[in-house]
Amino acid sequence: MYRDGGEQEFNAAKAAILKVHKDAKVVPNRIDFYPITVTVSKDGDPIWSGRQQGLFGKNGRPAQSEIMEALKKLVVSE
Repeated sequence: MYRDGGEQEFNAAKAAILKVHKDAKVVPNRIDFYPITVTVSKDGDPIWSGRQQGLFGKNGRPAQSEIMEALKKLVVSE
């Protein structure tokens, strides 16, 4: 799917989103710009953005909890 192995990070971000919004439609939008970041958005509005390394398995995926917290705050404010 991804030339650079980015599927791992997409799947990690998707898993975090689906833990909060089980029915979410999660669609990858790959952009080849540096620094590499991952952005979670809803209807084009950014909810969370951070470094791709935060979703690496070898780093413990700390960004997953950040994504889930951002989504929970969004749910509370809606």
